[in-house]
Amino acid sequence: METLNYLRIPPELLQAVLDNPFEGMVIIDDQGIIRHFSRANEPLYQITASEAVGRHIRDVIPTSGLPEVVHSGKPHFGDTFDMNGRKVIVNRYPIKLGGKIIGAVGKMIFHDLKAFIALKHKIGELENTVRRYELEIREIYRARYSFADVIGKSAKLNHAKDAAERLAASASPILLIGESGTGKEIFAHAIHQASSRRNHSFIRVNCASIPSELFESELFGYKAGAFTGALKSGKPGKFELAHRGTIFLDEVGELPLGLQAKLLRVLQEKEIEPLGSPRPKMIDFRVIAATNRDLEERVRTGYFRRDLFYRLNVISIQLPPLREIKEDIPVLAGHFLMKLRRRMSSSVSAIAPEVMAIFLAYDWPGNVRELENVMERALALCQDSTILPEHLPESFVRVRTDSASEGIKPKLNDDLLHLAVHDAERDQLLEALRRTGGNKTEAAALLNIHRTTLYFRIKKYGIKPVNIGRTGE
Repeated sequence: METLNYLRIPPELLQAVLDNPFEGMVIIDDQGIIRHFSRANEPLYQITASEAVGRHIRDVIPTSGLPEVVHSGKPHFGDTFDMNGRKVIVNRYPIKLGGKIIGAVGKMIFHDLKAFIALKHKIGELENTVRRYELEIREIYRARYSFADVIGKSAKLNHAKDAAERLAASASPILLIGESGTGKEIFAHAIHQASSRRNHSFIRVNCASIPSELFESELFGYKAGAFTGALKSGKPGKFELAHRGTIFLDEVGELPLGLQAKLLRVLQEKEIEPLGSPRPKMIDFRVIAATNRDLEERVRTGYFRRDLFYRLNVISIQLPPLREIKEDIPVLAGHFLMKLRRRMSSSVSAIAPEVMAIFLAYDWPGNVRELENVMERALALCQDSTILPEHLPESFVRVRTDSASEGIKPKLNDDLLHLAVHDAERDQLLEALRRTGGNKTEAAALLNIHRTTLYFRIKKYGIKPVNIGRTGE
């Protein structure tokens, strides 16, 4: 039979361990008789080790808790113990052999309660620091938009918005399909914001922008020393940052085939394996993907995995291009006017009817994003209070010229155009009142109009206080 390991340790080394001055170890048998009494305890109990060994623990330390440990078989950790008027922190645990309790060990882990209190304070400070970093990370990776930021009244847009709001509470993957600039990222943010995961991270991943060689380290993270140039502290991947939150895979249709299999495994197993890690790590996340591609066509042509498509396409929401929801253009233009004039400190407060007619005749290949960019350009160029055709890009002026030369009238008649401008102005007014909590003086200043004009428009559009919350001057 092989000699037990502890018999190979020199006796003097064993004795030094038992007598080390940092623990003050006491060992008793199942009858409460002291079998070892550390020399470090001698000055504390005013008794030598040789005098203590062989006596009952309660004869030497009347308040010792070791007999209770022997009796119950349960360890006591972090107990406060009065050692001749000195408070110390001790651990006590049973000694077992073959399932039978044969004794107990007691040892000090803090010789001075002050040291324990100092450590407790330090741990408290570290916990507060961790909480602060968690809040900062949550703020950095929070969703920036809600469904209130989905602007428009068209049937197609409202159909998509209603579907997204209903599905927000689900844990199922959602695939957002739409041309570039149709608001897929706003929808993704809004879905997360309306879900039970809203208090956790929203992580955006642009699948088209990650180089193949960095895909695994970016998405799954890595441990210290995983590869040359790796951070000494390691780095969490996007999926780990999305734990208990949402990961948004934008432009997922651009992901190379070789990387699609790795993504599929993570989506199926809900686990990642950071580079350099010996074991996988379970992650709880909800996935929202977006694409401006026809993924079914890419599956047919072999550019996208069929199994990954089915995994992502559990629920799909189609976002309409702006050319199909032109009735939303006045509302959107008014929204961007309000938003940009504040950001740019502009005095522009209106859009000329001719400009709106051009907007309604244009096909908007860049969709809502292009409309916002055009509005920003117009505000930058406009020196007056009204955006005119001359403030638009040349391509837009050509729309008006071509339409006129070919005898083509705007797609909306004069009555509908007037109604569209009417809606845009009313929506501008409502938004200003809501943002100022109904304060008319502040709303007038925000719109850069006189307060008398504001009162006139409130009456003109029949705006009631109930629509805007509190009212004030």
